[in-house]
Order: sequence, then C-alpha cells, then structure tokens
Amino acid sequence: MFRISVLLLLVMSLQLCERRTVVKLEGGNPPTFVLSGSGRLGEVIVFGPEQESIANSNPFDETHAVWKIAPRKDGSDNAKPVAEVGRIIYGVVPAGYEQIKPRSGAATPLLPGVRYRYWFVTVDSPHGSGYFEIRDGKAVAVAGP
Repeated sequence: MFRISVLLLLVMSLQLCERRTVVKLEGGNPPTFVLSGSGRLGEVIVFGPEQESIANSNPFDETHAVWKIAPRKDGSDNAKPVAEVGRIIYGVVPAGYEQIKPRSGAATPLLPGVRYRYWFVTVDSPHGSGYFEIRDGKAVAVAGP
C-alpha cells in the first residue's frame, strides 16, 4: 500500500510540474509554429536579423521585431494555454490575440536565406525561443549566433 501511495504522489507531482514551451517549425513561407508546454501564451515576437547586433546588450529591445502579437486584453489572465493555442501561422493572429507589430496591415514578408529569431513568451512556464530561415520555400530551424 505504501508503494502505491508513493507512486501516486510521484505521478501527481510530475503532472503539476511546469513544462517548458517547445516550438517546432512546420510548413513553408509563412512558417507554422507548433507549440507544446504547460504555460499560457503571453506574447509572440519574431525578430529580424538586425536584432542580433543588440541581443547581448539588450535582449528585450523590440526595435527590430517584424511581427508581434499579444492577448487582446491586458493581463496574464487573458493568455490562453499553450496547448489550447496549439499552432500559430506567422502573420495570422489567433482568436483572443491582437497584432501589435506592425500596428496595421500584414506581417512583414519573410525573406529567404535570412536568419530570424522567434520568442514565445509564456506565463507559468519557461518561454520558447529559437532561430529559423526560409530555405527552398520551407521554414528550417537554424542555430543562433
């Protein structure tokens, strides 16, 4: 009986643990970001290559963001669970979110052979980030600087 109780406690504690936000790339141009993790999606920011030159001195500078979305209503309580959002296509704003950058119009087109950085800011779990390029019409994960 003791072993079963310990096993149940272990399983329950593992379920309560925060799971890092994992982002996988699919599709072409625009790419699809497939999300998993235990947090809630606060913001999505895609940076152009110019951001790399200031990343070490100020990684939060959004001057070179080419696309940004956030929950339509302020506050982390309005961030949807990552598992509920599931996937995001670059330039397509999911329900409950709004496009912050660019303020109006379509998202900036992604150019082939250019390294972009994505940052999925999450609440209640570690964020997900990485780099990608468009190669031969497909989104491909690449190493950062």
